[in-house]
Amino acid sequence: MPRGARKSPKEKLQLKLEEVVQAIEQYEQAVLTLKGQKKEIEEELAQLELREVLELMKEKELSTEELRDMILDYQPQLEQGA
Repeated sequence: MPRGARKSPKEKLQLKLEEVVQAIEQYEQAVLTLKGQKKEIEEELAQLELREVLELMKEKELSTEELRDMILDYQPQLEQGA
């Protein structure tokens, strides 16, 4: 059975280069997808943490102003301990 014409070294390298470029494009797309997923997960986590704080505030009957004051009062204590 006759085979196709042999490819020159240049043609082989060009084909290999095309394969590598395609692989890079696929990986770049995968990275973009993963970065999007990461951002979504981080946002969900932040929302969950906020809900936990709000639930605790309701349990302890704290207003946002009271919590703010507590945090501001606590901050200098951290700086003194450092």
